[in-house]
Amino acid sequence: MRPISLKSLLLFGGIGLGSFFLLQQDSRLAMGAPPLLLLFLALAVAIAGSYGALYYGRRAWRLADTPIARIRSAPQGYVELYGRARLMEGPPILAPLSLLPCAWYCYQVEECSNNRWRTVDSGESDNLFLLDDGTGHCVIDPDGADFIKIRRDAWYGNESGARTHALWGIGAAYRYTEQRLMPGEELHAIGGFRTVGGLREAPDTRREVAELLERWKRDPQRMKLFDRRRNGRIDPDEWEAARRAAEKQVRREQRQQAMAPDIHLLADTGDPARPFIVAAFREEGRLIRYFQWRAAGCLLAAILASGLLLFGW
Repeated sequence: MRPISLKSLLLFGGIGLGSFFLLQQDSRLAMGAPPLLLLFLALAVAIAGSYGALYYGRRAWRLADTPIARIRSAPQGYVELYGRARLMEGPPILAPLSLLPCAWYCYQVEECSNNRWRTVDSGESDNLFLLDDGTGHCVIDPDGADFIKIRRDAWYGNESGARTHALWGIGAAYRYTEQRLMPGEELHAIGGFRTVGGLREAPDTRREVAELLERWKRDPQRMKLFDRRRNGRIDPDEWEAARRAAEKQVRREQRQQAMAPDIHLLADTGDPARPFIVAAFREEGRLIRYFQWRAAGCLLAAILASGLLLFGW
């Protein structure tokens, strides 16, 4: 689930505070408005502002507290990386509306009905892409990521997608919005880092052989291969031959795994306290200030609303 956006918080707070001031200035409206409604509006703004201040403040603190790592030497766990976006091998990723090649996209199509815009189509890329920091490549799994400051294009058009000239959307039937992360753009990312491929720890050959034999026992066709006497059962010497075959296969797989190249992956941790963030710029300080300003705005709204609760009546 995506977090409440700052725009939603400020809109909600503005409506609540604006309603309160209007009712306070107009004595007739103030007398006719239920006090509980004013109390509810101020309380809702205070709660939403407090939540936003904690939400954005925790993100700023998490970024400041997590050191930037290099892919080649990054530890396993929650890490912060920076570099440039790269494409993986395979078919190109094309943004659905502009058809431009990109590393990631998000789009929305809205239709104007009764002077109101309603969403008729939307989507987001789930294709993997790479972050290159000069020491290595890290695969970015965008599922669950919060993308920040991604280039955004918006235009008006008809149902076929052809662009039309419409001042502030007046007379337009459709509005198209597309965000794109382009190959080569600078990236700053923080999330769960792990490396797959190769032997990350000492292999437990005995355990792997036992697990393979257990799978073979559940496969009658496989076990028939070891029944050399064709008497319908596996004798001790035949079982020993099966064990040696299993050990040989396990050691062969271990050698292949040891020679496989390491693949680094950055993905969502699934822990709200450790957010997965991808920003389209490189500077850590800029990203921290991005969240600090939003935390400050939400805190100010909460303080104003709390002041009205305490001293407005």
